[in-house]
Amino acid sequence: MYEAYLEKAILRICSQPRTFEYISKNLSGLDPTVVNRILRQLVEKELVVSMDGYWVIKEVSTNKNLELYPNDEKIFLQKYMGYFDFLKTPHPLDFEWRNSTKSLHRLLNRLTEINNPHDKILLLGMPTLFATAIQKDVPNQITLIERNKPIVQSLTTQITDKRRFNIYEADIFKIEPASISDHFCVVMDPPWYTEHFKQFMWLAASKTELGGIVIISLPPINTRPSVPEERIDWFSYCNQLGLCLETLAPQQLQYSMPFFEFNALRAAGITDILPFWRNGDLAIFRKIDQVKISRPTIVIEENSWIEKEYNTVRIRVKNQNDVVSCEDGALEISHLVPNDILPTVSARHEKRKLANMMTSGNRIFAVNHPKRFLHNLELLTQGKYEDTQDYRSVEKFMTIIADLEKREYKDFITWIYYEMERQTD
Repeated sequence: MYEAYLEKAILRICSQPRTFEYISKNLSGLDPTVVNRILRQLVEKELVVSMDGYWVIKEVSTNKNLELYPNDEKIFLQKYMGYFDFLKTPHPLDFEWRNSTKSLHRLLNRLTEINNPHDKILLLGMPTLFATAIQKDVPNQITLIERNKPIVQSLTTQITDKRRFNIYEADIFKIEPASISDHFCVVMDPPWYTEHFKQFMWLAASKTELGGIVIISLPPINTRPSVPEERIDWFSYCNQLGLCLETLAPQQLQYSMPFFEFNALRAAGITDILPFWRNGDLAIFRKIDQVKISRPTIVIEENSWIEKEYNTVRIRVKNQNDVVSCEDGALEISHLVPNDILPTVSARHEKRKLANMMTSGNRIFAVNHPKRFLHNLELLTQGKYEDTQDYRSVEKFMTIIADLEKREYKDFITWIYYEMERQTD
């Protein structure tokens, strides 16, 4: 009877392709030699097959390509990647790394421990945490400040109680603090750069009640060589704002690798990596003094990037003035890097600064007449044909890009599923 139970347990695990380490890890302490013996028995019974280091029940393996999708991959991915289904594919210009579902639940549990039900919570650019709070029907009044219009539009459809859950569409770098009420708790996850940290922290401190808390994700010390010194500077700045570091917990927030980073790493020749390799440290500050200091200065580049979507590809073009008139010269798209995919996600890479066109797959280009390109892209997205050389050039270009990124995105989804299923933790 015990042997039959073990066989059934292993068959259940092998309903998807699994490594031996995964199977062993998920059998509640069963001796690996016993696991190996039962697997061999199941192979002899033709109930399980072994393919490329993975064990899977025979019914699944009938497809010789070993299809790795479950019946509905979105249901599976939702388990690991928060709000995969209704938020658009992240664009590299948004610095958008989304917390995994595991991290979102951990963070929400922390918030419910810290806050009383009547405490107001302010989220500075954390849309997936906002969505989680709605899903879990958190009793607190929660406000999200978010500038990304597609995200705001998607989240608005998820709101179940407008008295408790509110979205303020605004740019955190420009918003006037007087337009926001004070909150007991402010939570944020800004891009991991000094100029972003100080802007977010200044706004958070100004809108946190005395005695309230500020929660922020920080880059681990090995993120880049300058991070240890940067964190010292950041903590000093927090003291100037009347904030005292209460707790600092390393590696608490897990991030899902976005599609654009998947492409970037493969362009750099890196394929052997897990989807959730990036983790953030969680810092909690207490506001112990009511201090007012001037907003830190920052040079804000006007948001001149215009986004269009073509066959699921999000493409942004910088709306610059053309150097020459619209009638002068052919529309040309210049290639800046091999295979067009920038092999890094760093915002400071020199090649990225040369680009005035960028896709959600981390492809960069330089177009000599951005306004003409945008005009024809708009016609294309609206299905309006125009018999011009410009239109035909844009149509051909976008068809190629869309085909490439559709296939790459499918590879990305397959890889996420494949890697998550073989993880042993």
